[in-house]
Amino acid sequence: MVRSVLFSVALSALLVYGVLRMQAVYEQGLAERVTRVDIYTDRITYRLSQYQTPSLLRIGLMAAKDPPRKVALHDCSRMDDFEVVIDIVRGEGYTEFDIELPDAC
Repeated sequence: MVRSVLFSVALSALLVYGVLRMQAVYEQGLAERVTRVDIYTDRITYRLSQYQTPSLLRIGLMAAKDPPRKVALHDCSRMDDFEVVIDIVRGEGYTEFDIELPDAC
């Protein structure tokens, strides 16, 4: 009786270890999530939302409280909006982020 209980406990511990190890391997294979603001020709994207103007992006930043790690411009014709977005992001107190510009700009 005692032997079967100990065997059951050991088997359960081995199963828990296996599941935790599989989770660690899975999470190690995932790429690190980078929150970013992308400025395209017709929209600005942040997280899972799209915004038409920088002022709408400001509302999204205030609501999300998730600091962007990268601000990327994809169209050189929106350089003015890019500068406004940089000011908005800095105005919210987020100062540590990367900037990505196209080579043509």
